[in-house]
Amino acid sequence: MRAGIPEDINEAMRRTGIYHIISISGLHMALVAGTVMLLLRGAFALFPDFSSRRPVKKYAAAIALMSIAAYLVISGVVVAAERSFIMLAVMLIAVLFDRAALTMRNLAISAIAVILVSPHEVVGPSFQMSFAATAALVGAYAGWSDYRAGKVRAPPAKRSFLRFMSHKLAVGVGGAAMTSIIAGSATALFAIWHFQRVSPLSLLANLAIMPIVTIVMFLAVASAVMMPFGFDGPFLYLMGKDLAAMIAISAWISEWSPVDAVGMISIHSVLLATIALVIATMATTWLRLAAIPFAAAAVMIIPQVRTPDLLISEDAHLVAMPIGGGELAINRARSNEFTTDNWKRALKAETIVPPETFAKGTLDLADPVDLPPGSPFYCTGDLCIGRHPSGAIVALAEKREAARPACDFADLIVINDATAYNPCRDPRVLVVTKRQLARDGSAAVFFDPQSATARATIQYAVEKPYRPWHEQRRYSREARGLAPYKKPEKPKAKPQPPQ
Repeated sequence: MRAGIPEDINEAMRRTGIYHIISISGLHMALVAGTVMLLLRGAFALFPDFSSRRPVKKYAAAIALMSIAAYLVISGVVVAAERSFIMLAVMLIAVLFDRAALTMRNLAISAIAVILVSPHEVVGPSFQMSFAATAALVGAYAGWSDYRAGKVRAPPAKRSFLRFMSHKLAVGVGGAAMTSIIAGSATALFAIWHFQRVSPLSLLANLAIMPIVTIVMFLAVASAVMMPFGFDGPFLYLMGKDLAAMIAISAWISEWSPVDAVGMISIHSVLLATIALVIATMATTWLRLAAIPFAAAAVMIIPQVRTPDLLISEDAHLVAMPIGGGELAINRARSNEFTTDNWKRALKAETIVPPETFAKGTLDLADPVDLPPGSPFYCTGDLCIGRHPSGAIVALAEKREAARPACDFADLIVINDATAYNPCRDPRVLVVTKRQLARDGSAAVFFDPQSATARATIQYAVEKPYRPWHEQRRYSREARGLAPYKKPEKPKAKPQPPQ
């Protein structure tokens, strides 16, 4: 259903840091479980004789566990929902056995369960960001509890109803703000590493949006309960109004967001931040302070990363090359918008420059070294050429035959043909074929800034040896060097003689 959301609404949510409410993840699971438990415990409280003799909290937890299991099935058992279900199931089962729900032990059990079910998720943003946020919140709550345990507190003074409600509201807003700050700080570098973007106004957006989301999930549960009786209309109507308010607030905050794309950061920075997070959340004494130097080092080396000089898509269909001045040259007039937007953020580009197309034979390729450095792609027939600001010449060919003439002048040749092999005898020319990309994933190319004639270096998304979840890459038609499958044409029916 997310496909029906307009792109401008999606982008506004991404810029404000609230796009997590779109995916079926821990937030939705927790709201469903919490709503079910709240309603059930409230219903049990109406029968004091029963609730005083029975463990109604365990009953509510068991029914909440069944409700999120049904929610998982309804949502399509996607990976993010599966991970969230495992985390919440461990916590609800802990309640059934009279154990604390939010502990590092339960978090570790959840992580082990997710790794056993979906080991490839360890390197994905969903696993890293959700467990980082949860670990930070559990660790912060444990530290705050230890701090308050040593304090001597005087009994609260009597307050008027207005002051009592004001105090409760302030505590609620403050708690939500601290939750957003802690979770946002723990996941910031992971978000930048995976998506190359930051949301400076996410705290404001989450404080404004989360109460509405909570009401929406409550109305969703109520509408599902009332649907068999035909009374779901008012609840769905109120859901629509709340969602419209949420969209309007996110669009307004998005317009005021001062920054979005931040480019690529160093992997060493992410690793140091992970070490700092582990120390800060796992340690229970003054040893927590040992996380400070690791966190400081992670921040200091953020910009120490070399930006790729060229990006190649996994299907060899799209190539992007920064040409200076915030411009990103691509080889297709019609490109995948999602891919180009991601590349713009990663390379900190502002403008997409489409190729200039010429009729076959009208573009003179006899002397391509005359192209000025930083030129966009010029295409004619099955061949496109462009020149990087370093002076390196890039050629993009649809077939091996079209790539052969480029061996005389190009530093890099990309061939969009799985059946092709290296047509060049010069070892200094780097040739990338569709078959190689199908096996190893998308690629980043780096030219030697000191010498345009030196061989370019390339880094693929999938490094060998293959992990178990990469084995399927060997068996696609492109990875086996086969041409795209074409359906056989149906034989034309012979005309029947007139009767």
